[in-house]
Amino acid sequence: MAKRINFFATKNDMISVLSKLEEQFPHDLKYVQCGKSDRIEYGSVKDIPGLGTLKEKHNEISYLIMRKDDEVTLNEHGLVYPGENAHSLEFDPAGISEDGTGLIHGMFATMEDNEISDVLFKAVRKNLNAECRKIRGWYIGKEAESLYGKLRFICIGLNEPELYDFRITEQE
Repeated sequence: MAKRINFFATKNDMISVLSKLEEQFPHDLKYVQCGKSDRIEYGSVKDIPGLGTLKEKHNEISYLIMRKDDEVTLNEHGLVYPGENAHSLEFDPAGISEDGTGLIHGMFATMEDNEISDVLFKAVRKNLNAECRKIRGWYIGKEAESLYGKLRFICIGLNEPELYDFRITEQE
């Protein structure tokens, strides 16, 4: 069964969480950009260009976190796609909207249960628990939390009504 984690994080928050993952699996991980046929890969989260910024909606850009030696499988259209690479962890980065008014949420997800994706998922969740505040099942990075009230916390897209934004209530 697929598993999913939603989060709000800045570039620094994501680097903090994923650098710990890289330390747990030294020289063994790669980030592969989805939706591309030319297999754009990065050896560290710090190498991902534009990390922490999005144009206007969730899931604009996605990466597979995979073991470095695992082969990337392309879909029938010749593109990198999470569903064809079940032995990975999907990483949709969070980001501040291009217009600077909102923080758009990110996500980690598995495609199915298997040893590799389960180990990566558990390690990321452990790092999120150590680095973030958890509110109603959502993880909020430390730097992201400092932006609450200054930026919208966007769950869908910038053009959606603010009614759908994530809210931190006083009781929490």
